[in-house]
Amino acid sequence: MCGINGFNWNEGKLVNSMNKAIRHRGPDDQGSYTDDKVSLGQVRLSIIDLSEKGHQPMGLQVEKKKTRLIYKDEELKDADIIIVFNGEIYNFQEIRKNLKEFRFESTSDTEVILKAYLKWGFDCVKKFNGMWAFCIYDKKKKIFFCSRDRLGVKPFYYCIRDGKFIFSSEIKAILAHKSLKINTKNNVNEKAVELYFSLGFVPAPLSIYKDIYKLEGRQNLIFNLQTKGVERKWHYYNIPEYNPVYDKKKLIEEGRRLLYDATRLRLIADVPVGAFLSGGLDSSSIVGAMSKFVDLKNLHTFSIGFEGKYDESYYIKIVKDYFKTRHHHYFFKEKDFQSLIDTFAYFYDEPFWDYSGFPTYKVSEMARNYVTVALSGDGGDEIFGGYNTHLLGSRMDLIYNLPKFIRKLGYKIPAKKNLGGLASIYLLKQAFKLSLDDKKYFYAKALEDEGFKPESYKKWTTERLEFSLKKGDNSLAEALRIHDLLFNTLQDNFLVKVDRASMAHALEVRSPFLDYRFIEFSQKIPTEWKVNTRMTKILMRKIIKGIVPKEIVFRGKQGFTPPIDRWILNVKYHKSLEESCILLEQINKRLYDFYCTKVFKENNKLYTSYKIRLFLFAEWWKKWIGE
Repeated sequence: MCGINGFNWNEGKLVNSMNKAIRHRGPDDQGSYTDDKVSLGQVRLSIIDLSEKGHQPMGLQVEKKKTRLIYKDEELKDADIIIVFNGEIYNFQEIRKNLKEFRFESTSDTEVILKAYLKWGFDCVKKFNGMWAFCIYDKKKKIFFCSRDRLGVKPFYYCIRDGKFIFSSEIKAILAHKSLKINTKNNVNEKAVELYFSLGFVPAPLSIYKDIYKLEGRQNLIFNLQTKGVERKWHYYNIPEYNPVYDKKKLIEEGRRLLYDATRLRLIADVPVGAFLSGGLDSSSIVGAMSKFVDLKNLHTFSIGFEGKYDESYYIKIVKDYFKTRHHHYFFKEKDFQSLIDTFAYFYDEPFWDYSGFPTYKVSEMARNYVTVALSGDGGDEIFGGYNTHLLGSRMDLIYNLPKFIRKLGYKIPAKKNLGGLASIYLLKQAFKLSLDDKKYFYAKALEDEGFKPESYKKWTTERLEFSLKKGDNSLAEALRIHDLLFNTLQDNFLVKVDRASMAHALEVRSPFLDYRFIEFSQKIPTEWKVNTRMTKILMRKIIKGIVPKEIVFRGKQGFTPPIDRWILNVKYHKSLEESCILLEQINKRLYDFYCTKVFKENNKLYTSYKIRLFLFAEWWKKWIGE
């Protein structure tokens, strides 16, 4: 686990400045390499092979069928291929067995990537089970080969301007190229601003700046060092078609076997490993699976609590008492939030709405005092159908199946506006209205008159939901889950939250449910065994029966939601929100009008979320634009 940097010209001082900007990601070691064509840098968090042979940049000198590993910066001039790599290849030991033609000189997964590239070329990534973002500099081909893992767990940003190609794990390192003047008001991408306020994050391939982009999850990119342009960019992986298996016993056995194996792989490390443990199904399942491989009495687990209705401490106590781990708990309070506002804006680089990043930062800080790696339950909801939107999709599928004349009558139900809960008559009326349009417009049309839905948002959601519907046999419940898995809740959203919060403390977080085999397993589970109109994660509850306490198996969904919404709306921040609205007037007139005519005129759950987006956007602006 590390941070990577590079660009396509020789400037050693500058690549070292990039390393310095993201040193928090890799405090154990750093290295750099330059020649007449490139500069490469890396900061290292040592996890596997703690020796100097795990140092990066790492290279291979190739002579016919013989290779020599080069891990000292001053010797890299002799290398034919050089890599900077962030992440973990969990099945590297298995891949190594299929590379018998090579002699290995380290026990690192980085060396396995280089030799897999020699054998399989760009297709090597199809062999990997892990999380990664890397760049391989191939001197003979005169290219950068860049890749990001299937779900986009690890970040990869790149900037293209006037033949210059710059990449990094975080935007702040690219901003070290001060001569490019990237973080200026005029370089803020207005489309990215619209999507942030619509989605709560900036989706790939965009970033908040006009000439910085994200490599998407499951994508490779080739940059030609001679022509100084992107030669090719493509998706190397595609989610399988929905192909349900109606053998419940077989699916339960396969799911349990996969849970154990994905967890086993993520325990491979040469440093202490712990786990995040809340009172939910996902993290509890992971700790339960870990019990097969480690003594839980020596396992450090970590949780965070909140005050009042937001608190899950009751369930956390049930789980920690059941597993008897060495548990550590922290109560996150308003003073913690206040102390982290500036820090949040710094580490997230872009406007980012998921305010559970605040407590995630704090629990990561606590965990790093005891371990270097922590396992989490991220991805369980996207694999097994765990969100209220998936529940809503199941209900919508029932409505879509009704005769059209009934749906038209349903739309005429008299109802006062109520955005309170899924069961309101007003939302039922809106559901009937939605059912009169194609399913691919679900997000574009839902509460269209209430939310901020510019054309950029409608196009983004419609294209991706159309793809998801094709992969989900035209079931909206299935499509919403796939949409979350690939585009909405993970890649540029929850995974960004966890990566920045954890890597701020040099803590590596590994998530067994993000194993690509779970993606493929999810396409075998019949939709009705994921979610129905009343219950989520139906099959998962059967898979984990006996692995977690029975009180947890049958509990409902409660998100990781601190009372920050309440704190932000405190009177002390009113002036800040008013000033932020003035800022919007300068950036996007339609957005400004939306806030003036709707968000600040009404108080409901929907508009509270928009107020929080504005507050956090303004904090980002102050930190990075500064005007």
